[in-house]
Amino acid sequence: MQRRCTIIGGGAAGAALVAQLARKPGAPALDWIVGAPAPGRGIAYATDDASHLLNVRAAAMSSIGGAAPGDFAEYLRHRGFDHVAANFVPRALYGDYVQHALAQAGHTPVVHAAQATALHALPENRFEITLDDGRALVADDVVLAIGALPARALPGVSPAALASGAYAIDAWHDLAPSQAPEHVLVIGTALSAIDVLLTAAQRWPRAQLTAISRHGRLPRLHAPGVFAPFDGADALLARMASRADAAYWLRCLREAAQEPDAEWRAVIDGLRAATPRLWQSLDARQRRRFLRHLKPLWDIARHRVPRETAAKIDALRDSGRLRVSAARLAEVDVGDTRALRVRLRDARAMPTFETDFAIQATGLDLDARATSHPLVRQLVDDGLVGADPLGLGLSASSDGRLLRTDGSAWPNLHATGILLSGALWETSAMREIGAQAAALAERLGSTNP
Repeated sequence: MQRRCTIIGGGAAGAALVAQLARKPGAPALDWIVGAPAPGRGIAYATDDASHLLNVRAAAMSSIGGAAPGDFAEYLRHRGFDHVAANFVPRALYGDYVQHALAQAGHTPVVHAAQATALHALPENRFEITLDDGRALVADDVVLAIGALPARALPGVSPAALASGAYAIDAWHDLAPSQAPEHVLVIGTALSAIDVLLTAAQRWPRAQLTAISRHGRLPRLHAPGVFAPFDGADALLARMASRADAAYWLRCLREAAQEPDAEWRAVIDGLRAATPRLWQSLDARQRRRFLRHLKPLWDIARHRVPRETAAKIDALRDSGRLRVSAARLAEVDVGDTRALRVRLRDARAMPTFETDFAIQATGLDLDARATSHPLVRQLVDDGLVGADPLGLGLSASSDGRLLRTDGSAWPNLHATGILLSGALWETSAMREIGAQAAALAERLGSTNP
């Protein structure tokens, strides 16, 4: 009898697995719980703002579901976008490509435009998945590909501020103040915040913008063109692997980047394939140290912005519309004028000010210990799956099998994508997601009689 697999999550991670399985003879029967009628785009590729660019050139953007390398660039050429392979194109175009690739798939899943709210183990090593429309599905294998968890307000944001409608927790869905703001505060300065700033500047052309983060650093820029791989990558990795110490690794990276003719971006990118292995070599104390002290440095160097995007941010700063500051949020409440009153820590200027609209853009929420996501909440509360102790998704083995609270791995309950951050660290880009989908499709296909 053919096995049945249920994939939960309608974003790019779920789409990559569906597309991989569609190309595999003997694949299991598929149920795909997408939560929306247009699966495949997810948060990253659902934006309709043309200023939100991929942070990978089109020619290097990973193809979906095991398609030939360069498939995305070829799709763009067929759409009439000639001579763009070396460019950073709008993220929405990749969403179009994902949906196109799914439409071409040979093995069509049963798509459920509903949300999964609970999962329970059944006899004979099977699962029952409850949907929010009252239905239930039974599966032999289940894959969580749900992406990031629902955003939560930062500490210090009062209930009154949240109720006012002037504080947006979700930077992708809540940008609808009651009237055009004169001042907008963006909390965060990484990639998500950059996109939010560009949208805010265009949507409210008269608004002044302030962006804050702990260090006040913006992402570094991509190189003007394609660069050669770092020749010393093997030696650098061997040196780093000799000592599981994040601070030591930072020193190694800096020294490598300062070598004659070294391109620092190539040094960083040369670690990509080995990043999960390096991360797994760190103990809990070292991981906490990395998250506390070194993660901001890693993020701005590893997750870079196109020069076209940086030029727009620079223009906003040069015109006086945008101010970027190093500060931490202490408190947000409703002031006497009904605007939000903001108090900052470590601010060199303006420790207290008012803003008409505040947007939380501090990155994706992965903390399964405190999430409101109904399915993840139920799995953790019932002890079926452990939450990563550092708030980096769910506890999992290196091959994506989810772990019970006693540390044992489920043989047929998997995750893919960003909820594996605690196990793999680098797991949010399409390159890593595609590799996970290929490996998982191989395992799932091999279980069918």
